[in-house]
Amino acid sequence: MNKADVELVVITVKSGIEEALSLKVYKNGTLARRGSGGLPGVKISGMSLNTGPGFFLGVMNSVSQQVLDSPVNYEEEITKTALEYQVSFYGQSSNGDQGERAEWTQSVTLRFFMDEGTSYRNQLLGFVDGLAIEAMKLTDSWYFDLVMLALESKRSSVLPEHTIVSNFKNEDEAEAAFQAYFQQVNKKQLPEFVKDKVFTDPQGLAYKLLLQMDDQSLTYTFEPAASI
Repeated sequence: MNKADVELVVITVKSGIEEALSLKVYKNGTLARRGSGGLPGVKISGMSLNTGPGFFLGVMNSVSQQVLDSPVNYEEEITKTALEYQVSFYGQSSNGDQGERAEWTQSVTLRFFMDEGTSYRNQLLGFVDGLAIEAMKLTDSWYFDLVMLALESKRSSVLPEHTIVSNFKNEDEAEAAFQAYFQQVNKKQLPEFVKDKVFTDPQGLAYKLLLQMDDQSLTYTFEPAASI
């Protein structure tokens, strides 16, 4: 598969049956993500259309033609908990769609299914792990905006208009997602995530997000944008 033909990159990381990360990056600008790479899995998922080419180009910048020429499906005996890392590349749609409805005719997958106590080492495993980390970094600010939309019903001024986000069944589920996300997010990056952004509620009122952080805790509040 030629690198120029890639239209979609899918990255997943799992521990046992729990998903730590699911990320889809499309060449056409569609972006979808669930999770922050850690456990317990952050059960906040969403998708944006028309995010521009930056996310896809950023991910593919780390992918060489040699990687696409080297599919892997490695499995070993599981004695404790299974760890699974997978990245798949898709291209050349037979139905003309390059989004969620595409019927891809080309694909390359690198999959590693291992025991958590594995001593297995492989250069391509290191690549997949590194690509997952890099892809998360590229999409972290966007994912923060998804989290605010899901938890607070406030839409970031830079979040694409065509964005959907998961709903929670109850307050306990929302609280669990809140706790999981803020335990895993790099708190040093949060000021950059909120910089120059305005958040709008369903009534159209605009807010600035203010952070209060120290070594022990993190809190945030929304203040009317006009008063700041």
